[in-house]
Amino acid sequence: MAVTRTSKALASSLRRWERLSSINPQPDFGAGFSIADFKAKIDALASLEASYNRTRSEVDAQLSTLKKAEMELLDHRERMLTAIAFLYGKDSEEYVAAGGVRKSERKRPRLRTVSPAQTE
Repeated sequence: MAVTRTSKALASSLRRWERLSSINPQPDFGAGFSIADFKAKIDALASLEASYNRTRSEVDAQLSTLKKAEMELLDHRERMLTAIAFLYGKDSEEYVAAGGVRKSERKRPRLRTVSPAQTE
């Protein structure tokens, strides 16, 4: 699950708004620079951030569902190959056609012998 986003600009602006709103009488600098306009911009960013975090949470839930479906599909794929092996055998043409490797063509692991010179 992804970490939610927190805006440093939002947090510092909110602290600045709290300090500005303590000034009496509240100053109005005109041209969209009132304390009320500043608070409106803070609220708009907070709303966008909350929306983003909700969407991120929904995407995380979809990703979990997708991963579960992938695992189920891989398990089903393996079971299908096992069923072919059960019906026709692991050396059959059908097993190879389904994507298996013939039992007689598999590489066998070789035991490595350690010579006395290598242990010294």
